[in-house]
Amino acid sequence: MDTSYMGRDRYSSRLPLLLGATVFFTYLLMVMGAFVTSTGSGLACPDWPLCYGTVAPPMRLSIWFEWGHRLLGATAGTLIILSTVFVWRSYRGLPRVFTSAIVLLLFTGVGLGGLTVLVEAPRLDSFLNVAIISSHLIISTLVLTCLTFSLHYVRRRGRPEGSNFFFFLFCLVYIQVVLGILVRYSGATLACPDLPLCRGSIIPAFTDYSVVLHFFHRVTALTIFIISAIKLYTAISGKKDTMASLVTFILVLAQATFGILIVATGMFLPVIILHAATGFLFLGWLAYQAMPFFLSESTKRRVITS
Repeated sequence: MDTSYMGRDRYSSRLPLLLGATVFFTYLLMVMGAFVTSTGSGLACPDWPLCYGTVAPPMRLSIWFEWGHRLLGATAGTLIILSTVFVWRSYRGLPRVFTSAIVLLLFTGVGLGGLTVLVEAPRLDSFLNVAIISSHLIISTLVLTCLTFSLHYVRRRGRPEGSNFFFFLFCLVYIQVVLGILVRYSGATLACPDLPLCRGSIIPAFTDYSVVLHFFHRVTALTIFIISAIKLYTAISGKKDTMASLVTFILVLAQATFGILIVATGMFLPVIILHAATGFLFLGWLAYQAMPFFLSESTKRRVITS
């Protein structure tokens, strides 16, 4: 029995829909953010939070890319606040923990977004550039994760059903996503310009931090591919978690393909966006599948302490 559910108001039945919309707009915001940074539009609006001192900035494409990103962020932020209010009205326990973390991360992310513009981070050729921009996107991945956890909880009403395998894979993929963010914004995307080797070697000379980042990003990607392939085989053989394992493997395959194409095409813009979009989708998918691990652990703690 889920004692965290209170169901105080008629909006609680619509909460999964609201959270689903919030997850969707947060995902779009992250993809749009990748597009803005990849097109060099991050500083098209020189001020913050307005753009050229107005809500109707000059009609230039790069400006509207950045301004559109900010408007999408405002929409996602509003949905996050609404979701948090309704979760707190209807639930105790984990949902409140997740939504509280989301709000904290939201304000931190907004602050970092403003800082990116005010200090002109994309033009800083230094560690500060990588730190500010990467932190902004990493916070976004945490927001997406906590939102997805919350969505799973309210849809399943706290039933701890699922495989702990997906929690393990989620942790591994999260590390991979963070590595990918660091690779992208540290300029290490083409540090290994050849495939499948890296600078002509299976294990390259680690003479530069960019090579280290890129190489371990590839190693983690290969590990994820092998693990997900084994999981799919065992799922089909045992007729358990078959559909979830198949979707997981398809997303892994798509992500790997786009990653290879980024190197092969010399960072072709559409491929970069597809790689980012698939990576964020994969992270959200695994977060949803991994949520039962937290539910089962929370249930165990309640049993032990009761």
